[in-house]
Amino acid sequence: MNALLARKYHELVINTNKILIAAVNGPGIGYGTSSIALFDLIYAVPEAYFFTPFVKWGLCAEACSSITFTRAMGRQKAAALLLADERLSAQELEQAGLITKIILSENFLPEVLKVASHIAQLPPRSLAFNKELMMKPLKQELLDANRAEMAGLRLRSRDQEPKDAIRAFAVSQAAKKATGKARL
Repeated sequence: MNALLARKYHELVINTNKILIAAVNGPGIGYGTSSIALFDLIYAVPEAYFFTPFVKWGLCAEACSSITFTRAMGRQKAAALLLADERLSAQELEQAGLITKIILSENFLPEVLKVASHIAQLPPRSLAFNKELMMKPLKQELLDANRAEMAGLRLRSRDQEPKDAIRAFAVSQAAKKATGKARL
């Protein structure tokens, strides 16, 4: 996704009055983790894990995660994901407040669809109004974070550091793959 498209997509998600539900049934890596905090409800299977290799790759936070992670989980858990390159489990993120609920794999899709169906039966104008009330104090902060992160990604992508970091990562993964130890 190019930068303009990504910025516009994030703005659309921030400004929508629709209820957004994320259903995570596997690893959340990079954008797969950073973007979920823009959703209203986040469900995950117990086996899911999450990490954001932005610093490791010489880049910066994206999808407003510099704000949403701190707001949802507190600065220290946000730092574990964004700064320390830690891999966190679904259970850890549920306890921290980012994940709404963990649902067993065998019931996952039917249970998430049940939640969505229930929400779809609620009065739509009331849902939109209440979401607007919840988002009003955050919207400008999220839009500003989106612009800052996108500018940061453009700036960081021009630097030699991410190029070197990504190249080193690719070399290390190729070596691990050759020995059967590759793991993101």
